[in-house]
Amino acid sequence: MQKISLVILATGVVAAGLWGIGDYMSRKGEEHGDVTRGQAIAEQTCLRCHTKFAGDPLPNPDVTSAPPLASFGQRWPLENLEEALAEGISVSHDDMTMPEFTLTPQSIADLLVYLGELTRQANAKADG
Repeated sequence: MQKISLVILATGVVAAGLWGIGDYMSRKGEEHGDVTRGQAIAEQTCLRCHTKFAGDPLPNPDVTSAPPLASFGQRWPLENLEEALAEGISVSHDDMTMPEFTLTPQSIADLLVYLGELTRQANAKADG
């Protein structure tokens, strides 16, 4: 009985190790975002029309229906935006077409991390 338990334990340890290596290898090369770079990207692109938080003054009075950036993470999982950002989002606000931005995988990761931080701050304010 002790040998069987030892074999099962050893098999479990090996399987967990292989799973961990496989998980690491599947993530190897993934971009990791930086909040500061993401903020810079948002300031150069998104914040021309969008606000950071609901209730902030609109940066462009001609655009009144662009949702606040912090609401993105409240509406859907931010990772769902990754593909749309890579392919180019085609959305209109107030009869204005959103400009196309070319973002690298690193820029997308940076922007998504920043959007996540804004969502976290908005949720903290709401809970506060």
